[in-house]
Amino acid sequence: MPHDTFPPLVLDGWFMLHQFFRLDPGPIHGSEATADFRARADALQAMLAPWAPPAEGEPTPEKGWSAVYRIVGGEAEVLVLHLRPTLEALGEAERGVLRSPAALDLVHAGDYLSVVELGLYAVTDALLTQAREDGVEPGTPAWTELAEAQLAEERKKRYVQARLTPVPPGNMPYICFYPMDKRRNVEQNWYTLPLAKRAELMSEHGTTGRRYAGRISQVISGSVGFDDWEWAVTLFAADPLDFKALVTEMRYDEVTSIYGEFGTFRVGHRIPADQVGAELAGEG
Repeated sequence: MPHDTFPPLVLDGWFMLHQFFRLDPGPIHGSEATADFRARADALQAMLAPWAPPAEGEPTPEKGWSAVYRIVGGEAEVLVLHLRPTLEALGEAERGVLRSPAALDLVHAGDYLSVVELGLYAVTDALLTQAREDGVEPGTPAWTELAEAQLAEERKKRYVQARLTPVPPGNMPYICFYPMDKRRNVEQNWYTLPLAKRAELMSEHGTTGRRYAGRISQVISGSVGFDDWEWAVTLFAADPLDFKALVTEMRYDEVTSIYGEFGTFRVGHRIPADQVGAELAGEG
């Protein structure tokens, strides 16, 4: 494969599922029906409790986590977000919600499947350049050995491990989710840009994002072959206005202004693990 159009090396982390629901408890008349509704909501809370994200300072759980968010606006009212180390474990979490008593009150409003991803544009460009100088061509066993060794080194880094197995910061209860593609138009085709150019544009994009360090925590997940879009972006913040500020500023980066396509944005706030039942029952 030509160096110019070579795809970046990628590290994959936890599998990720965003489950979106509308609340439809049906007609509630009298204390008995209301109590039944609350009991079903409490059952969902109890099921998810063991999977609650860790508190600030606690270690990242090896088996993943789940959290519930109240979505404001749009066609969904509730997001149940799951991260798991395997696709099978993610499927179990999905089925657990769909089979819970609360499923009587939750109307499916869409979902999104992806895997946490770290694209190594600059690392790949440098490795390819060095490989060519050493007479190693992409696609050969020698290149595969080089690439796997580089990926292994990158995965050892502590900050890389944290990015591949993310947890929502305790001080950032707000969430923003949206899917996105890179354009493939005749005159705006991301995939025909030279790798060095893509690395340059992504570096510029990253510089914009780093200006929001401490205000926004970002999870990028890949969904090529998994869902209808190529990536998903999940942002956490202490102030929802920071979502607006960041996304606006990034619109001016060339990687977005020329090559970005975006799906529906959904914004909401996290429901504490011990308040899911009350919140869904309208008592929160």
